[in-house]
Amino acid sequence: MNILDNQKIKLLSFGEVLWDIINGQAYIGGAPFNLAAHASRCGLESYLLTRVGTDELGNRVLVEMDRLNVFRQYVQNDHKHPTGTVTVSLSASGQPSYVIHENVAWDCIDVNNNILSALVSECFDVICFGTLAQRKTIVRKSLVKVLEQLKDVPAFFDVNLRQNYYSLELLVAGLKRTTILKLNDAEVLVLSDLIFGRKMSGPEFVQILQKEFPVQVVLLTMGEKGCLVAEKGTVETLEGHRVKVADTVGAGDAFSAAFLAGWLRGKTAVEAAEMGNMLGAFVASRSGAIPEYSEEIQNNLGLMARK
Repeated sequence: MNILDNQKIKLLSFGEVLWDIINGQAYIGGAPFNLAAHASRCGLESYLLTRVGTDELGNRVLVEMDRLNVFRQYVQNDHKHPTGTVTVSLSASGQPSYVIHENVAWDCIDVNNNILSALVSECFDVICFGTLAQRKTIVRKSLVKVLEQLKDVPAFFDVNLRQNYYSLELLVAGLKRTTILKLNDAEVLVLSDLIFGRKMSGPEFVQILQKEFPVQVVLLTMGEKGCLVAEKGTVETLEGHRVKVADTVGAGDAFSAAFLAGWLRGKTAVEAAEMGNMLGAFVASRSGAIPEYSEEIQNNLGLMARK
């Protein structure tokens, strides 16, 4: 049976949407936005809770959301702050460096009682969040309100560490509310050192983590080496899919979306992670964060792309 044959499943992605400015050209991004777009491609009803400026880039965000079938009734408009941007500089060898500009619209995400009530009425099946959007206190408090209001909804925490925009307090608070944790092999070293006082290997870290926090599933991505999946005391490593890499932008978010599309429809964590591996590799083999899905990848995953 195709995984999309059942009822619709609703996903709420909380956090930043931004534009990467590379050589004067703007490319839409932000992990929460990319995840929401890929989730829609994977057949979920996908919503983004974010904030944009009342400027040209903010208008372009809304156009892109409509094009990608991401619902935008929880996108806030900010008349004082610009839409988020990141200035990307490339070295002579092509290595990028980033300036994630502050005091932008998504730094001001604010939720009131009306928004919270509306979110409850949506009956979401999962809420997704990360660390970067929480760099300002108002946004961190907004996320806490949303997570408390949706306390019975599974939470997907993509650690997604960026620069110095995280802390032990922030990470521990997130882990206490996490159902599914996703991180990469470099982030394991940071989290294990911060939380447990020493750098650990992936298998040791996930087993200790699941004893300390109510995390049902841990997904440790390792690029072309595949991923590690920890669930119910078992740890399994899945091989990656080797592809000719065009760029890796959006590949991790595609992994997350495909995983959730499978897991929320009853697949085991290992089965869903294999879907994530396939889609992540496909996206890495194409240019851009949200490429069109080929018929082959749709068939391999049992997905039907939304028109």
